[in-house]
Amino acid sequence: SAPSRRPEAPDPAAPEAPPAPGDPGPAAAPGCRALRAGRGARPRGHSPATGCLAIVAGRGALPRMLAEAQAAARRALVLILFEDCEEPWMAAYPRQHHRFERVGALFRGLAAAGASEVVFAGTMQRPRLRPWTADRAALALLPRALWLLAQGDDAMLRGFAAVFERRGIRLTGPQALLGGTADLAPGPLGARRPDGRALGDARRAAAIVSALGPLDVGQGAVVARGLCLAVEAAQGTDLMLAQVAALPPHRRRRAPPPSGVLLKMPKPAQDRRLDLPTLGPEKVSAAHAAGLSAVVGLAGGCLVIDRSETAAVADALGLAVYGASAAELGLERPEPSR
Repeated sequence: SAPSRRPEAPDPAAPEAPPAPGDPGPAAAPGCRALRAGRGARPRGHSPATGCLAIVAGRGALPRMLAEAQAAARRALVLILFEDCEEPWMAAYPRQHHRFERVGALFRGLAAAGASEVVFAGTMQRPRLRPWTADRAALALLPRALWLLAQGDDAMLRGFAAVFERRGIRLTGPQALLGGTADLAPGPLGARRPDGRALGDARRAAAIVSALGPLDVGQGAVVARGLCLAVEAAQGTDLMLAQVAALPPHRRRRAPPPSGVLLKMPKPAQDRRLDLPTLGPEKVSAAHAAGLSAVVGLAGGCLVIDRSETAAVADALGLAVYGASAAELGLERPEPSR
């Protein structure tokens, strides 16, 4: 359970400790300013109003989508990489490597890069903190960080995002940066549409996710013919689907494959700038392997990775992928009669 009194947030105006021995500091960290011809200069076509974007990049396709879209718009950017998050495509962009225990080095690097805005994208494991390696800025945050790591994903990400905002770095979400181009649109994505039974399963799954929302548990559930087969929690969507695929046949006697729906939607009170649910070819393939007939997401509340490839995979596997409205999922309550 949460402590009765949360640790006080550190004073964002407090001076930072000087770099520790062996800490390269901002001068050795490449970033947005590395894109500029000279200090204060900007790449041709770069709008001064947008500033430099810091992408805190985990694994998966979303960080790459964001980097490519911002580079195409000629916006300066820097990738912020923590342990075990680097992928080959990242070598094409300015990037900084950081550790969770070196918060002072992180913000010196962001200042050197000229970062004015930050977005979180991709999958990242919860860190195992090594307090004995922490710098002074990290030590000030340590009690709060340890408490946040014991919370649900939304509470944890809100807490860590607030650290950036207190330093004057504005938080934004992938939806805003992609301009709606990756949003799950209402209706079918591909040739197939879920039937009435599948939509009924999606409504039940949405009710389950909504009921668990105040507990900050997960963003998805699997329901087949009214039977809840799985709820997403710390294991994530991929492992949840693998667990459904591994169910013995007698556990699915009421709902033999192919039947059932993977439902993905944000938690009811979630900050949608953080950890928005994503759908893509891999999740569609995993849903098919789990013996499901449809993947349903809240329209406007999910991102689609590689829309055309996702539709092609769904059609090839005979699976429906569908953007459902809040009303279709039973999330809009009718006004009481007077």
